[in-house]
Amino acid sequence: MIRKAALLTLLTALLASPAGMAGTAVAAPPPGRVVTAAPADPLQVSEITPEVVRVATDPITVAGTVSGTPGSFVRVAVRYSRGRPFASRAEMAAYLSEQGYGTTNWSTRIQATALDQSGKLPFRFTVTPAELGMPRPGVYPFEIELTDAGTGQRLGIERTFLTYAPKGEQIPKIKLAVALPIVDRPHRADDATFMDDDLPASLASGRLASLLQTAQDTGDGVTWFVDPALLDDVRVLSSGPRNVRGTRKDADQAAGQWLNGLRSALTDKTVLSTPYADPDMAALVHHGLDKQAAASVQRGAALASELLGREIPGTTTWPAGGKIDRDAVDELAMSGVTSVLLSGDALPPRQAGQDTTQTGQPVPPLAQQTTPDGAARLDTIADNPLTALLADPTLSQLLGGNVSAPGAAMLARQRFLAETAMIAFEQPAQQNGQNGQPGQQGQTGGTGQGDTGQGGTAKAATRTVIAAPQSHLWTPDPAFVSGLLQAASSAPWLSMTSLDSIKPGRIQVPRADLTYTEHDRQAELSRSYLATVRKLERKADAVATVTEEHTDVFHTAILRLSSASWRGDGKRAMAFAGQVQKAIDARIDDVSVLDTPRAVAGSNGQVPVSVANNLDKDIQIKIRVTSASKSRLAIDAPGGVYMTPTTTILAGRSQLVNVPVIVRNEGGDASISVQLLTDGDEKYGSAVRVVVRATGYTGIALVIVGAAVVIMLAAVVMRVLRRRSRKAFPFDGSGGEDGPPGDRQGAVPAERTQSP
Repeated sequence: MIRKAALLTLLTALLASPAGMAGTAVAAPPPGRVVTAAPADPLQVSEITPEVVRVATDPITVAGTVSGTPGSFVRVAVRYSRGRPFASRAEMAAYLSEQGYGTTNWSTRIQATALDQSGKLPFRFTVTPAELGMPRPGVYPFEIELTDAGTGQRLGIERTFLTYAPKGEQIPKIKLAVALPIVDRPHRADDATFMDDDLPASLASGRLASLLQTAQDTGDGVTWFVDPALLDDVRVLSSGPRNVRGTRKDADQAAGQWLNGLRSALTDKTVLSTPYADPDMAALVHHGLDKQAAASVQRGAALASELLGREIPGTTTWPAGGKIDRDAVDELAMSGVTSVLLSGDALPPRQAGQDTTQTGQPVPPLAQQTTPDGAARLDTIADNPLTALLADPTLSQLLGGNVSAPGAAMLARQRFLAETAMIAFEQPAQQNGQNGQPGQQGQTGGTGQGDTGQGGTAKAATRTVIAAPQSHLWTPDPAFVSGLLQAASSAPWLSMTSLDSIKPGRIQVPRADLTYTEHDRQAELSRSYLATVRKLERKADAVATVTEEHTDVFHTAILRLSSASWRGDGKRAMAFAGQVQKAIDARIDDVSVLDTPRAVAGSNGQVPVSVANNLDKDIQIKIRVTSASKSRLAIDAPGGVYMTPTTTILAGRSQLVNVPVIVRNEGGDASISVQLLTDGDEKYGSAVRVVVRATGYTGIALVIVGAAVVIMLAAVVMRVLRRRSRKAFPFDGSGGEDGPPGDRQGAVPAERTQSP
């Protein structure tokens, strides 16, 4: 009975297979066994070679692994569409999402086969372009499907593309520019303090190590965006002992090796500088920090050139998220920026009915539009327009996406090549003003978007497409990126180019205005956080301008606080801001007003105010004094405000200033407010309160002193008069002799007389 059931199952499986199946049949699964999908992806495709099919008779090798229940029986088939390449990228997207496009043909390549005891079935088979019905150049759908051999239930499927570019046929060409960022979040708050010790690990074996490896493995066709703030952090890390939130740590020699390795890897490659610390440009402009936005552009280019040892331009900016609005674009243009790298959907083509082309023809519906050129003109308030470099969203997602899953890198590479090929095959339709199927016209050899010259001959202009990771803080897979770029550089329809060589064409696709949504605004650094940054910026400016030779002590620290990497990381950002404030306040406190209580007597007088300069540099400062107790003590100056001219105080010295005051209402305890100002009248630190003990007793004191003087004079006069009276009336003797008794002859001294 069991044998009959097994035979019946096998016959059912064989009859269910089409006559054209390839592969070898094997024993059917035991009766009653049901194949179930494993929790992991049951179908993993690890190889499809060649990536670009060039010869119709050459085999296409497909390999992978099936996972499932040990002993269960499965089939592997391919699905395709004979003689039907894709007509547009929109159709490719519909195919991947199973939205309105399906393959028309299929062929089983692995007949019913049992999984081994570990639940695995490695497979490998070949198929030719002729078998798949690929008669002309184009991009074709290609599916690998896994089914239950007994029930026909689909267990898994991988959808990908095959690009057919046969040798000997003219293939239209496009240019491909790839931009890759070397950016990290800041690690220092003020210049002397690292807020964490994460950088060494990242440089040694983490994300930054992968970035270095990617730079070393890629060729000259890549444009690198380098954040000078990262290079500066690495330089400080390697140059000597560092302070990590109060803990002293030794120099990291590996950091120096990383920096030297990067310099070497970027030699002779196109390198552009991001603004210092890769700031959130849109947020800075929206919250009144325009000066900081411009300063980051200037500082970035200068420091990148210094650290890389060659001229690094900073005239191309890559905003966070690839989005920006008109206000920010205008500020960048006024700061000397000449081009911005944006996501393609930040400046989309106009929808049908919104406008006409420059030839007067209506813009075709969006689904029929070809991919526009990657460069567009962007008018600003500056004298010259900016160039908008528009990265293709699909290509950018493929370039910077996560390819860690088995087979993901291969499938991403296949799709990247197919997408660029489809863009190339679109061009003849665009050139001829047709909205037919570009893939079917790819063999005509048209080379681009262009206008019609004399005699009706089309002058082709090769379009450019741009790919750039969607996040500046991407984590690359060096093997995937280098393999992708190598495949792209060898594709017959692609020509690699640098970003700085791209210019807008003479004929432009009509575009809508910059798109910057409410969601984009909400992603910016918050208003409250940037208010804190603005306060710190004012303090830092005061510190910079108070010294006789202006020194931007905290300039780069403030720029680091505006990094776009703080988006979504407010807690860490505020910790950095707190450390910067602490360092600024400590610097400000080195110039101080002595708050020792003072005393003044009388209705008017002077209160001494002393300012100490404990910095190692001479300072130029103004002193403004006002009364905090006007009912008792007034400042004897116009408007009740005493202001010194700009005063130089030498390093390590003090300066004493006497402030004229008037005591009112018999005085009492009062206070004055002493505010230090820079030469530009900006506050330097907080006002200092100095207690003054004032008295109004000066008149009474004069009366008392006067009376005492009169009494003393009277006493002197009386004494003089007595002396004169003695001279005028001498003593009289009994014997008629002159002189006092002691002077008479025979007189006996008193001490010699004896008592009776």
